[in-house]
Amino acid sequence: MKKFNRTYLMGIVWLAIAAVILWQTTILPEKFVSNEPGPKLFPYISAVGIAVCSILAMITEGPKETKEGSKAFMDKAGWMKIFLLLGECVLFALGMNWIGFWITSMVGMFVFIWTLKEKKKINIIFAILLSICLGSICYFGFTKVFSIPLPKGKLWKMLKIKMP
Repeated sequence: MKKFNRTYLMGIVWLAIAAVILWQTTILPEKFVSNEPGPKLFPYISAVGIAVCSILAMITEGPKETKEGSKAFMDKAGWMKIFLLLGECVLFALGMNWIGFWITSMVGMFVFIWTLKEKKKINIIFAILLSICLGSICYFGFTKVFSIPLPKGKLWKMLKIKMP
């Protein structure tokens, strides 16, 4: 019999979260336009993705014997990085309100890349170009292709500068 460890525990927790997402998605209204997928599509995709990743984690990362024994889940540096990322997410949300999604997404993408790179060497020019391209694709994809308005920023309205 396999030993029950944190991987199984977290897999079960995330499977339960996926089940709650699926259950809550049934409350959403049906689609309004016949040729669009409707508001239920993305929550269903997310829940199925969470469930699949949880099952795969439990299968591939099952109990492993280590020579040094059980290690701490996360050290002090790991917790500091988590709090740093949470702070960056809060600043990203505030930035969307004040300077708009387009600029905030580009800056935020670069900050997230730089924070998560750890000891990997990443070309700064590549990171900047990737941030600009992905932020622009997201912004113009949502606003022009899907016709979903994204925040343009209160700062630009106060300064009477028209953003795309």
